[in-house]
Amino acid sequence: MKTAKELDYTLHHLCIYDDKPRENMWPYLRWHHGVTNYFSGAVFHVTGEGHSDYTFLGCGGRAFQIQIEAPPFQFEYERNWWAEHGRGYNHICWLTSDARASHDHLLANGATLIMPFEEFPTYDGFVVKDPEGRWIEIMEYTDDTFRVQEFTNAPSGECGLQMIGNVEICDDLDTMVRWYQDTMDLRMLKEYRNNGDAAVYMVDKEYDPESRNTIFILQNARTDDQKARYAKRGAYISEIVYQAKNLHRAWDDALWAGMEAIAEPATDPLTGAQTAYLREPCGGNAIELREIFTPE
Repeated sequence: MKTAKELDYTLHHLCIYDDKPRENMWPYLRWHHGVTNYFSGAVFHVTGEGHSDYTFLGCGGRAFQIQIEAPPFQFEYERNWWAEHGRGYNHICWLTSDARASHDHLLANGATLIMPFEEFPTYDGFVVKDPEGRWIEIMEYTDDTFRVQEFTNAPSGECGLQMIGNVEICDDLDTMVRWYQDTMDLRMLKEYRNNGDAAVYMVDKEYDPESRNTIFILQNARTDDQKARYAKRGAYISEIVYQAKNLHRAWDDALWAGMEAIAEPATDPLTGAQTAYLREPCGGNAIELREIFTPE
């Protein structure tokens, strides 16, 4: 069996389920985002059951993106999730160098199968739950030229906005940090702990602060919004994370674009960074907007 290091896991996108993507993507587009790809029909992800509508959006960063997926969903497990949750953050996707080997590797290390390994026209993939139940999609590109397009790593708009990753709320933070380290070969970049609160900033092997500044944050529920959602759902994907050179301008731009305020910019008592929270339009989920992250 291949090891985590041999499987080359790299963070790719956060998926939002939404039945009105063409309407709900507009606040993102007005907030300095761009469309990296549209996919539908037989091009991307199709089975005998049908296909979905996919839109990928990027903002200022080279690698990490949003995928907005809309019905009709082609798998029963997707339709069941949609029936229970409706619009919302559904999964995090990781690229690998060998999806078949990754399938065996993750199942042998505590993941739970949702969608078995399958070969599609342009990639191989499958879906599992991590040990706390959050969905993980694994993709291996198999076509010589097909890729989800990436932007250059350059801040967007006058505010210098960049999408840099996501936050996940954990039941057992330390256990999940170890799991992602051991099973998906992530390394800890920065750790914050104070008065029972903790946030661990993790990165994959391709991380570079100048050219690929993608981060994966595991933490406990800290804000009132996080605590309320955690009380209803347990461990879950909580925020898309953005950084901005001019945080207050990025906040004003977000409100103008159609995002909703959750918490205005203020100093985070845990990280010491100026941080704000917004509600995004697709699933009513949260966005974390922070000052530039510069790990020592």
